[in-house]
Amino acid sequence: MKTLKTAVLPVLFIMMGVVVIGVNAHAQSNYFSARGCTDCHSAPVAATCAGCHHHSGSIAATPNKTTAYAPGETVTVTLSASGARTGWIGVRLYDQTGAEIARSTGTQSGMGGSATYPAALSAPAPAAPGAYTWRIAYFGNEDGTGTGDVHSEKSVNVSITVASATDTTVPVVSVFTLPAAATSLNVPVTAFTATDNIGVTGYLVTQSATAPAAASTAWTAAAPSNVTAAAAGTATFYAWAKDAAGNVSLAKSASVVITLPDTAAPVVSAFSLPATSTSLTIPVTAFVATDNLAVAGYLITQSAAAPAASAAGWLSAPPASVTVAAAGSVTFYAWAKDAAGNVSLAKSATVTVTVAGDTTKPVLTISALADGAYTSKSTLNVSGVATDDVAVKSVTVNDQPVTVNADGSFSTALVLTTGANTVTVIATDNAGNQQTDSRSITYDPTAPVLAVSAPADNITTTESFVALTGSISETSTVSVKVNNGSPQSASISGTTFTTTVYLVPGINTIDSAQGSIPAEAPLQEGRCVCHRHYSNGRRGQHRQRDPQRDLSSGRAG
Repeated sequence: MKTLKTAVLPVLFIMMGVVVIGVNAHAQSNYFSARGCTDCHSAPVAATCAGCHHHSGSIAATPNKTTAYAPGETVTVTLSASGARTGWIGVRLYDQTGAEIARSTGTQSGMGGSATYPAALSAPAPAAPGAYTWRIAYFGNEDGTGTGDVHSEKSVNVSITVASATDTTVPVVSVFTLPAAATSLNVPVTAFTATDNIGVTGYLVTQSATAPAAASTAWTAAAPSNVTAAAAGTATFYAWAKDAAGNVSLAKSASVVITLPDTAAPVVSAFSLPATSTSLTIPVTAFVATDNLAVAGYLITQSAAAPAASAAGWLSAPPASVTVAAAGSVTFYAWAKDAAGNVSLAKSATVTVTVAGDTTKPVLTISALADGAYTSKSTLNVSGVATDDVAVKSVTVNDQPVTVNADGSFSTALVLTTGANTVTVIATDNAGNQQTDSRSITYDPTAPVLAVSAPADNITTTESFVALTGSISETSTVSVKVNNGSPQSASISGTTFTTTVYLVPGINTIDSAQGSIPAEAPLQEGRCVCHRHYSNGRRGQHRQRDPQRDLSSGRAG
């Protein structure tokens, strides 16, 4: 027995790296037998203390990386201890399922091994990404009291993380199309297809060829169904795709021509003419128009009514001049249109045209009571026609301007005062030539009343003979003059009178008087109580005016 012990001792000295005296060696050999190791570890197992030392203290496990491992990357876990005896241990490494994936190597006896602290074991990381808990343990004598299980293990957990494999493959946008043309800034996306080796996680359409950042908030999980342009015209869009690794595809582009319905009319911002001109051709000193797209036509008229976009006369540029038919004050209106047919509002300018050497007075024809006439009506209708070889500038009645129509006609109601009233009508042309008609009319409110009932006021007729009827307030005779011609007697029946008068082309003034009036004399006092005026227009038509009706219709006196 002693010989066996002596033979074993040198081996123990070498393996444990300690110096022991003979009694310790004897104790260790006896310990192997006394602890019952021989019950399981009989010959030819050597009677050693390998794996059976008491290893007290605390243990810790440390992985070789604090960051994530790639799938299949080697993981090395180091087992260390604090306060433990030196000696051999058997080390085991277990994965997340509890399966042993590594163990220490070297001379082993049963559950023991030749590893010492710190002991490191390695194994491949799991293939699937995620967080894992592994366990590393050592085997040895649990305690030195002789009561512990020498085969028990003491273990500690260690955590490792496996990251996804690095994805460097960018997605590919294979299809991206838009309609060739659109009439709205909102354009539908007809196709947007993208693929990736793992999966597309984001879609984006921009109007910039610069690749967007993967972190942009504009990415959407699905391909957009429409895009929005900033303005009409040709718009180019760029389609992009990204994956979970932040790889952004190359762009695929598509263009669309956007034409918006044009409902905005142009604006004529400036239009001016000289204030005066001695020529019938007048230069246009300014004509400026703008449009939201473009001005397509320019036009100047003498009418305030807007011209049609299809009307003749539109020019592609502002006209340099305008022309009038005759001298006078003329107002022109400037217009602009666009390609969509929208016509602007007008901007007006007025020019006074005078022709040098004009010495001809206007022609003035008055339809009113004759000079020296009497009337019982408080209002007198003054009508007439003023014409000129160039143009009539104005007509005044008792120094008050009246409106002159395009054909030269005018009419106004004049309020009379009791007694004699002077009525002066003046027609003036642009050269300052004047034609004057002045007459005296006496207003007598106590005079008998004579009323004409037919023909109606302001009628037009193609007949040369017109029946004149009316009434008188007392029995008397009634005489009628047409255009201050010879008087003719009307037939009397009670208080009603009637006669037929002949109208000539032009203005016809009919004077009806109560009582006999010689042809060469003016109406007598209190006998001219009503007058009717007929003016002959074109085609032999005749028109009558009544002073009371003119006043009631708003004509100023």
